[in-house]
Amino acid sequence: MQSALPSRSMYQPSEEDLARFYERSPVGFYRSNADGRFIFVNPAMVKILGYESADELSQLSIGDDIYVNPGERIALIERYRQLGVVDGVKVRWRRKDGSEITARIFGYIVNSEAGTIFDATLVDVTELEATEAALATKAQELETSTTKLRMFLRQMPVLVWTVDRDLRVTSSDGAVKTILGHERGMHVGRTLFELFRTEDRTFVPIARHDDALAGNIVTYDWEYEGKIFVTTIAPQRDGAGNVLGAISIALDVTAHRRLEKRMVEAQRAESLGVLAGGLAHDFNNLLVAILGNADLGLRELSPTAAARAPLQNVRDAALRAAELTTQLLAYAGRGDVASSEVALAPVVDELVRILQPSIPAHVRVSVAVDADLPKLRADSGALRQVVMNLLSNARDALGAHPGTIKIAAFVSRESGDATGDDMLPVAAGVYACIDVVDDGPGMTAEIRRRIFDPFFTTKPTGHGLGLASVIGIVRAHSGGIRVFSQLGAGTRFQILWPVKGVGRLPSPAGGATQGSPGSDRAHVLVIDDDEMVRDVLGRMLDDLGYITSCYPEGNAGVAAAAAQAFDVAIVDLTMPGLSGAPLVAELRRLLPTMPIIVCSGYDRDHKGPMPVDGYLAKPFRLSDLESLVNKVLIKAAQKP
Repeated sequence: MQSALPSRSMYQPSEEDLARFYERSPVGFYRSNADGRFIFVNPAMVKILGYESADELSQLSIGDDIYVNPGERIALIERYRQLGVVDGVKVRWRRKDGSEITARIFGYIVNSEAGTIFDATLVDVTELEATEAALATKAQELETSTTKLRMFLRQMPVLVWTVDRDLRVTSSDGAVKTILGHERGMHVGRTLFELFRTEDRTFVPIARHDDALAGNIVTYDWEYEGKIFVTTIAPQRDGAGNVLGAISIALDVTAHRRLEKRMVEAQRAESLGVLAGGLAHDFNNLLVAILGNADLGLRELSPTAAARAPLQNVRDAALRAAELTTQLLAYAGRGDVASSEVALAPVVDELVRILQPSIPAHVRVSVAVDADLPKLRADSGALRQVVMNLLSNARDALGAHPGTIKIAAFVSRESGDATGDDMLPVAAGVYACIDVVDDGPGMTAEIRRRIFDPFFTTKPTGHGLGLASVIGIVRAHSGGIRVFSQLGAGTRFQILWPVKGVGRLPSPAGGATQGSPGSDRAHVLVIDDDEMVRDVLGRMLDDLGYITSCYPEGNAGVAAAAAQAFDVAIVDLTMPGLSGAPLVAELRRLLPTMPIIVCSGYDRDHKGPMPVDGYLAKPFRLSDLESLVNKVLIKAAQKP
């Protein structure tokens, strides 16, 4: 048990002590009466207010001479009377030189024989508040700069993250949602070993982070979730220079690398095309001589001559060689293209019937070509050769294994953006997509890369010119090709073929294309009073390959339609001012052939109150928008 300490009584200060405390305190003390006069003040009060003596202050009216706003004193006195005390009330006082100070008053009311008096302590907080205001301004500036940086990072195609020395993710930012589809911060708290599901420190991303933790700045290429990134990692240091972790920034260069690949493939294809075309041209000259001489020799010989059979063999061989040179010229894009309007459905039906005897019984052929598909701009013979080669290729891929060959066709609007599956990219526009799919063994990436090379084949008896002629013919028709294939997952060929009357938008009287002059991209007029709707509609339409002009209200949209032509309009049903039926009527008057789509959250039965070409219910998906705009454009293009 602790021993009791001797009790001590608190020292009671003497009047002299209190007087000394009162005189020397840096805090102002004063007493005032109800009339607003100082009764006494300490030296600190005199100094705070900038006067020479307490006598000067005693001559002043506190309300009129000291308070910047006399109303503050009236409110303060009322507070005194109600509560008996004031605790840190902020006031604005005026010094002798006219400058202003901010002070806080702590005091209480005293009722004496002489009347009501007020004893108060005053603390000058002018500098403190100025410092706080400056700090608040700096904090706001810092927050603004941080917000701008964060918005910049989230609008650029970059990912930013930090890790600690244990390679645990401590923060992440940037366009995570846009690029990867992840929620921002999804991986915070996880280690890179957990994220990449490996304990191998030589795994490239982990090894590069280790390099940064060692004090180095490293840059490397990195493929993640189908994207290609150029990644830079640097050490994250404290004020003393110690490495606390690593900070990384990854730039999405997927589109750039695909473009580079397209350029390399295009240069390679062009070189092969020049070579193939030159060989075919020179070889054709030789074949002319061979066939001519063989025919002349046959004319000179009697039907029973012994030399007739060898000459016939020479002629037949030359004719087969001529077929090969025709395919080489097709690959080189130098074959004759007699363009006409060709319906695809009859061509497919005919070729399936021709090939049916050569297709094994265990292979099923499925055809889904819409008879109403717009006609193709094509050389009929060349189109048949393309379809025949694709069907034959699918049949050969299945070989002795049971399977299915599916051939379909549909209209596809292309944005012109390259994808990793493009073997022959196309410009923006509308195309018929000829889709041939087999569920055979598929291809490796290396084989897929070379399938259109002349003389490349995986067949023991093939000559490697079938698909080479396909790419040449499609290129000559300004079309495109996509190939999707994986080992064990079959193969899909998509041929994008220009469609009559849709690949380029119809021209009005005078021959100028509606929309952007000299452009194949349709021009869409968007009228919606909601800024977010306008923004997302504009970006969605831009992503689909359209030119977009957006306006916030009906009159502005009508003025735009009066000044230039548009190919399709998307208008909100309900807006302030001109909207609904009157807006549609005015647009019809200005551009009678322009299809109009009503976009609204109302009228969910799709029976709008006015005759329009389409109805897009809010909310909608990108596929809904693409399908509807494509549909009304095709319908408009097919009108006489």
